[in-house]
Amino acid sequence: MNSPSLREFVSRARSAGRIRFADMRRLQRDVLPARLTTCEQAEALIALDRELQSADPYWRDYLVLMVRDFVVWGMEPVGSVDRTKAEWLVPILSSNGMTKTGRLIAREVMREAWDVDATLAAIAPRNPKPRHREEEKHNLQIEAPGSETYRPPALLLAPQVAI
Repeated sequence: MNSPSLREFVSRARSAGRIRFADMRRLQRDVLPARLTTCEQAEALIALDRELQSADPYWRDYLVLMVRDFVVWGMEPVGSVDRTKAEWLVPILSSNGMTKTGRLIAREVMREAWDVDATLAAIAPRNPKPRHREEEKHNLQIEAPGSETYRPPALLLAPQVAI
């Protein structure tokens, strides 16, 4: 039995304007059971994402992880994003403006790769997340002019942190 091609999957999803749960399972099980293997596959899925009117809640996560793994681990040089990879990826993610999915892909690629070319870094600046719970508490404090430090309700019971 022939497995359905990615081209057929994209065509059906594009004409329906959506990806449902069953479509996701078919994609994972029959169309791309392991990973992306070509630039054309990644390009087709990213382009499809831009055209969808609705999608299964897991679609975005699936797409982000598949493209991230392909770019970082499936293309040479493995583990890093050189200028060639970045010059291929940036136009695909930013054509007709960056989408939320495009930004997530860029950030995940940057987070996963050991070394990232400045071309990609320019469209997805790193926003380091706090590594420790104490730093998270500090970042959630908001100081309004002329008032005490505001602490969100979840932090009212948390111990005060000396800064």
